Order: sequence, then C-alpha cells, then structure tokens
Amino acid sequence: MAPEPPASNPRPATVVVTHRLRPGADADFRRWQGEVDSAAATFVGFLGSEMVPPSMGGSEWSVVYSFDSLDHLRAWLDSGRRRKLVDGGAALFAETPTQNVLPESASEAVTVVVSHPPVPGREPEFVAWQHRITDVEKTFPGFRGSEWHPPIPGVQEDWTILFTFDSQADLDRWLGSPERAALLAEGQEFRDFTVRPIPSPYGSWFSAGGAGEAKVPSWKTALSVLVGLYPLVVVLTITIDELWPDAPLWASLLIGNIASVCLLTWVVMPVVTRVLRFWLEPGDASSGRVDTIGLVVSVGFLAVAAVVFWLATTVVWSLP
Repeated sequence: MAPEPPASNPRPATVVVTHRLRPGADADFRRWQGEVDSAAATFVGFLGSEMVPPSMGGSEWSVVYSFDSLDHLRAWLDSGRRRKLVDGGAALFAETPTQNVLPESASEAVTVVVSHPPVPGREPEFVAWQHRITDVEKTFPGFRGSEWHPPIPGVQEDWTILFTFDSQADLDRWLGSPERAALLAEGQEFRDFTVRPIPSPYGSWFSAGGAGEAKVPSWKTALSVLVGLYPLVVVLTITIDELWPDAPLWASLLIGNIASVCLLTWVVMPVVTRVLRFWLEPGDASSGRVDTIGLVVSVGFLAVAAVVFWLATTVVWSLP
C-alpha cells in the first residue's frame, strides 16, 4: 500500500478532469474552459494545461492540469476561485465531472488510470486483491510497472491505480486476457471502478478505446494522417506559389504550415476519419478483410493523388 503523501511534496503533480457535456454545449464549454485555464495560470506552481476533445462519436472532454507540486495543485483545486467557476459551469455538464490526481508525472509509455471508490473497513482485502493483480501483470510481456495512490483527503476520494506497458498491443493483451478476467471475478465487490486511458497523440481524431477495447493501431493512424496530409500540402504549395510567387522560403513555409495544421485539424482529418471509419473502427467479423480493403483504399488514393499532382505540376505548373 502506498504511503500517505507528505505535507510538502516537491514532485510535479497532474490532475485529469473528464467532462461529459450536454448536447450542444461545446462552444459554451470552450469559452468556460478558457476562463478556468486563465484562472489556473495565476496560481503559484502552474506548469500548463491541455484540453483533449472527445474521440469520434464521444462526448467526454479531458482537461489535464500540471503543477510543480501536489501542494500547489491542492491549492488550486481547493481554491474559492475554482469552486466559483465550477459552480458557474455546472449547467454545461450531463453529469458531475470526474478527476484523477497523479502525484507524479505520468509515464510517456502506454498508461491507463483506474479509479476505485473508497472501501471503508475493507482496505486490507482491497490491497491484497490489488497485489494479486500486480503479480499477474508482471508476468505479461511489456509490463513496465504500476503505481497505487490512496485517497488524498480534500483532493480526491478514490483510489487511483496506474499501470504502464511498452506498447498498445501489450496493454490490449493484458486488458483482454482471461487472467485479468478471472481476477476481476475474484474482486466482484470491488468492481465499481472506471478505467481511463491517458490521452494520446491524435486523440481528437482517432478513438482512444476503452477497457479491453483496442485503440486504432499506430500504422493505421500514420497512414490515415498521410492520406489527409499529402494532398493538403501539395495543394497549399501550389496555391501559395500562385498567389505569392516571389515569397521567401521561410515565409511560404510558415504560411503553409499554419494553414496545413489548421485545415488538417478542423477540416481534413474529420473527413478522412469519417470516410475510413469502417477501417479505423472495424467490427470483430472479417477484420482481416476489412484491414486489407482499408489498406488498399488508402494506398490507392495516395498513388492516384501522386499521379494527378505529378501531371499537374509538370504540365500546368512548373514546380520541382
């Protein structure tokens, strides 16, 4: 069992707050969240914040706040200013937001946060059960370690358990294993818990997956981004060259990158992921056939685009 944190803790601390919004509240939530971020930035020890929009078809927004110590994070969470902002935004949420406080910075590897409600009077049984889970986790390939954080008075009421694996495939193997299913069956009385993956890159474009549910494989993510990025970059390059033929290289690259990032995030990738949804989120049946079809469609599109752009830039425009 992890010891209670000391009164003064110099280690960085992070809180992940998850909001489930009411339908149509996205714009108001963004404005409200901007006010909350501005308020947090005025507190001692604030390191930064990140807002992660929901994955496709989801409604949960995650906001990550980082402070240089648990004490400074506690001061922000307990502040009257934050409570006033939270009360003012209550109408935006379909349910009470959840938060997970991580007394240490989260690992860059694939990590999952599990929140268990308190178990008054049954802590020894709960801890013994968690020990059994950890002992089995250690036998799985790619397991890096786990952390237990007991309830922190005045900050969070839940037990927080983090476990980390080398890769998403290793994590999925554990989440879907019969060994884990048997352990969960042993702890039926402790099964009132939530499992949340720590947000990953491209989180607003691709599904993060849930407990026992695979994320989009990295190779599909990379190929999907390429499908959207390649034609966008070529079109922007041609457009900038036509509109500003004498532009210095540094200026054209800056404008092109700004435009490509904005268009990729809010226009192109939502279209790409919607078109390729059958491939990015396939059902259990015929997954091999679906993977092949998605791969052929993606590579075929890139090949056709390359031919079209080659003809366009050699016949119509004189570009390298």
